Order: sequence, then structure tokens, then C-alpha cells
Amino acid sequence: MQSRRLAALFGAVALVGGLAGMGLATNEPRQTKENIWQDEPTESRQTWWRRDLTDDAVNKIMEGLRKRDPAKARELEKLKAKDPERFKAELREAGQPELDQMTLGYWEARRQKRSAEFVDWLKANYPRQEQELTALKDKDPKLYITSFEHLMDEYGAIFEAARSNPELGTVLKEDRELRQRVGELCRRLRSEKSDAKKQELGAELQEVTARRYDLIVRRKEIAYEQFLKRLEELQKQVIQSKDDIAKYKDQKVKQENVRQRVQALTENKVKFKWD
Repeated sequence: MQSRRLAALFGAVALVGGLAGMGLATNEPRQTKENIWQDEPTESRQTWWRRDLTDDAVNKIMEGLRKRDPAKARELEKLKAKDPERFKAELREAGQPELDQMTLGYWEARRQKRSAEFVDWLKANYPRQEQELTALKDKDPKLYITSFEHLMDEYGAIFEAARSNPELGTVLKEDRELRQRVGELCRRLRSEKSDAKKQELGAELQEVTARRYDLIVRRKEIAYEQFLKRLEELQKQVIQSKDDIAKYKDQKVKQENVRQRVQALTENKVKFKWD
């Protein structure tokens, strides 16, 4: 059960992160890459600490490995001095538990950040709901989680929209309030006995429905504007991609790239240690 919940959580965060990343990627045209080998898709499939293994990541993995398998840690420390590249390759294999823990920590940090942002947004837009939720945090943690999930189900779409487009968030918020008002007016009309009161309620229903119509149109306009912006960026990328293909089809460019790649693959990467 716990593993399924974690998988669902990671999937949801990844989806949000992916959408956000897509939006950021369209802010500027893709830059031409001088090194064609950097376009290989496998390079972007891993998180940075799995792909690059920075000094900080190496230290964290080695710290965990010293506790978990001291003999292997000593072996890797010796290898690090002799062959740094092979050291990192073997560290990736031996340090899988530590890498997995770093991944869990990364997603947990993102989840907590998003949750805090949602509570702040609630405070600004729905202060009563935020106060009721916050009051449960220390009093009843389990109920707090249940209430938080309920509020996220109820307001999450507006929150996410407001993060990427504040105007869209405002439109969705007002539309939600108007939909609630429409439901209330319809209920009152069905039970109202007075013709005069029915006429008054009907007039308000007409006004609220007309306003909802305007909001729906504006929501479609915003979507159209976003699609148009995305299309413009795609057109720039199409032109850039066409230019890249023309450049890389040049035989001189091909020969130079192949020469550099073979050199990079066959050169001795082990640096001499003076100390």
C-alpha cells in the first residue's frame, strides 16, 4: 500500500514538474548545439546526481556506504585515487541505496514545497478554509492530512492554473463561485411559492448565467493565447531544427564531429597524480 502511494505521489509530482518544465522550455528558442552528440536522448533521462555525480553527491554516497559496507567503501576510496572514472562507474552500482534515498529526498522536498505554496495560496484566496486547516495541524495530524487532500481536490485546479497564469486562476475562481450561486438560485426557485420572488430570483439567475458565459469565453481566449504562443515557439524550433539538419549534413562538419567523438571516446581520461 505504501509503495503504491509513493508511486502515485511521484507520478503526480513528475507530471506537474513536466508540465511546468514544458512551459519554461518555450520561453526561449532552442539554442543550436555545437556538439551533435549532446542530442543523444539518454543524457536527459536521469536526475543530475545520477548523471553527473557531483562532489557533494559522491560524498553523500560514500558516507552512507561507509556505514553500510565499510569494506566496499575502502575499496572504492583506493580506486578513486587510481582511476576516477572507473570509481564513479562503480560507485553508481554500489551506491544504489544512497542514490534511491537521494531521489526520495528530492521528491519529498518538492512535495513539501508545493504543499506550503498551496496553503499560502489558500490563505490569500480562501482564508476561512486555511484557518480551519491550520488549526488541525497540531490538534489532529491525521484529520489535517484528510482535510488537506480534500481542499486540494476542491481547489487544486485553480491553484495550479494561478501558478502559471494568474488571470486564468482569477477567472476559474470567480467561475466556481458563480456555479455555486447558480445551484443555490435553482434550488430556491424550485421551492419558492411567491411569483414576485420567483421573478426576482429568475432575474438574478439570468445575470449570473450571463456573467458565467463571459468567463467561459475569456477562459477560451486565454487558452487560445497560450496555444498561439506555443505555436510561435514551435515555429521557431522548426526553423532552428531545419538549420541544424542542414549544418550537420555538411560533410566537413560530419568529419570534424566524428573525429572529435572518436578522440573523446579513446583518449586516456586518467590524470597523472603527482601527490
